Amino acid sequence: MSMKKAGRSESGQVFVILALVIVGLIGFTALAIDGGMVYAERRRAQNAVDSGALAAALAMTQSDNVHVAALNRTTSNGYDTSWGPCDPAGVDCTLGTGSNWTVEVTSPPRIGDFAGLNEYIRLVISTKVDTAFAHMVFKGGLRTTVEAVSRARPAQPILPGYALYGATKTECKGLWFSGTGNTTITGGSIFSNSAANSPSCQSGVQDGSGSITVGPPPMNIQVVGSFDMGGSGSVDPLPVMTEVPQDNLRPVPLPDCTGLTDYGKVLINAGSSVTLEPGRYESIKFNASASVTLNPGMYCIYGTKGFEGTGGSITGTGVMIYMQDGGFDLGGNSLVALAAEDSPGILMDPAQNDWMGMLVYFDPSNSNNVKLTGTTGTTYTGTFYAPSSDCTVNGTGDDIGLLRTQIMCNTIKITGTAQLTIEYDEAEVYSLPPAIDLAR
Repeated sequence: MSMKKAGRSESGQVFVILALVIVGLIGFTALAIDGGMVYAERRRAQNAVDSGALAAALAMTQSDNVHVAALNRTTSNGYDTSWGPCDPAGVDCTLGTGSNWTVEVTSPPRIGDFAGLNEYIRLVISTKVDTAFAHMVFKGGLRTTVEAVSRARPAQPILPGYALYGATKTECKGLWFSGTGNTTITGGSIFSNSAANSPSCQSGVQDGSGSITVGPPPMNIQVVGSFDMGGSGSVDPLPVMTEVPQDNLRPVPLPDCTGLTDYGKVLINAGSSVTLEPGRYESIKFNASASVTLNPGMYCIYGTKGFEGTGGSITGTGVMIYMQDGGFDLGGNSLVALAAEDSPGILMDPAQNDWMGMLVYFDPSNSNNVKLTGTTGTTYTGTFYAPSSDCTVNGTGDDIGLLRTQIMCNTIKITGTAQLTIEYDEAEVYSLPPAIDLAR
């Protein structure tokens, strides 16, 4: 073969290779362009579906139409649609159809982890992407589908339906009934969150001679672990111990004590009669035969000595006691008549938290003990929230009185000789404000 012919042959091979390289480069360029377009559309659709789901959740907390709110929001984000029924049709589902997309709203969701749960709303946007090259290969072009699930929590008690709640997840005796007094709970259930489940360590224990009665049905006693009925007293109804899931308390806003007058340490001697004003206190202590009145408002206790009574009486209506530090011990046969604020918009802190229904609030970082020790005629009205504290309710005399309350503590022990009556009424306990979030 001559040198001239060899050169022409090699030149032809170069052109073939160059043509293949160019085709490959065009292919990669097309893939990059179309991939970028799909990615950009997916991001745009995800932002719209998240925004629409949150708008729907907000509408639910305001008793507005969630379907209208969701589709109005996705429309404002560029996904305008004509609304119609889903397939299959139902009042739970609305389908919006646009030029290249569909927006489906289901409340509650029909499928997935949250199917059938009324607090949840599911939005799905499915979009046909106008590509530069892929439609030449893939008939109908490319589609991208995104979803969002939101949750709307209405204004409701921290734990709707529960009068007594032991928050610990592991400790023995999350709920412990001891002593000789009878305990009667009406309108609310009992719950122990501890998973303790061994012969020597149970979630709930009844080892006294008093009875435990919870009613009317369907109010009941639930324990995550096991319940020991080793005492001679009765338990009605029998505790539910099968497949009870553990619970997590919803976060509660922290009270804001800004601007309150600081009164320091207050000691009320025996025989004295004193009226206290709302404010910040390093500690409050009253002795036997003292008479204490709390004027309406917020009392913030910040010292390690806390709030203590060794007898006498303490009364107050429209009050909220915030235990930043220290324990709470109204013992020594103290006669107690304390009630939380019962009207909205009255007891507001500077952060605009409304504390209607909250009687005693222990900071979650405060694990000091709580003792609710009362004598005949004692009453507490409102929520007692101490998620990190061990609480004891100890009554003396014939009847500790009436607790119109919801008690939430790390552990709860009911003891003493008195008849204890707890009436749970959601109108008298603290309710969390409405809340919305994205569950997915």
